[in-house]
Amino acid sequence: MCAYAKTAPGETLTYRPPDLQRYAGEQFCLRITPEDLDLDRCFFVYLDERFEGYSLRKLFQTYFFAPGPEQEAEMASWLEPWLHMDPMLPKKRMLLRQMFAKVREHSGKVLFYINHGPGPLNPDDTVRSHLGTSVFDDGSFDDKILDVVIEFYADDEPLPELDQWARFDPIDTSPAGAGAGAWAGAGAAGPAADFNRRSIFGTLGMLMIAMLSLPFLLFSCRGGRGGNPRRGFGGGGFGGGML
Repeated sequence: MCAYAKTAPGETLTYRPPDLQRYAGEQFCLRITPEDLDLDRCFFVYLDERFEGYSLRKLFQTYFFAPGPEQEAEMASWLEPWLHMDPMLPKKRMLLRQMFAKVREHSGKVLFYINHGPGPLNPDDTVRSHLGTSVFDDGSFDDKILDVVIEFYADDEPLPELDQWARFDPIDTSPAGAGAGAWAGAGAAGPAADFNRRSIFGTLGMLMIAMLSLPFLLFSCRGGRGGNPRRGFGGGGFGGGML
């Protein structure tokens, strides 16, 4: 039985589905909620597929426990496209860093769980070994996800950061609240997208192929030859940078 089973309206979470390979080449969403906080107050960021080979320890050590200037700049660039949806993302990350620091200061411990999955996890497990999928009923979001719930133990030291986080406004993931293209970010979809990024890139692929085909179609028409125009519907993967 999983320790945490948080849900978002219209979302289906599947831990380690058998068809995960169909997301090859795409980014994954790292979604973090501390302890019992709701998903609509989550921290999220999209990470490149190369991080799937990292251990949980290495990923959090590099970008949350002790990031250097390069990692800080990377994270800022990944978060920037999403600040119009949740301007508190940098603040949430700062609170995570503060809680990690407090745990270390008091020789406490941090436990990692997968929402709708196992836990506590071995921090030396790879990201890839705990990926799942998050699919919304309306087709707006269909992605790999590392859906992490974190428990902080700092030797009975109070964590006011949790109370502060709980007071943040929920992220409005409805199409009306998000606004048209709100999750478009830098060409990426997100946890409350009002369109599916596979559809977007398919449409772009179709337009590009149509444009490349245009001179040949015109030549064909001038030469009096009939035939159907070629159609190019691009495939699914998304490999851009985000979070």
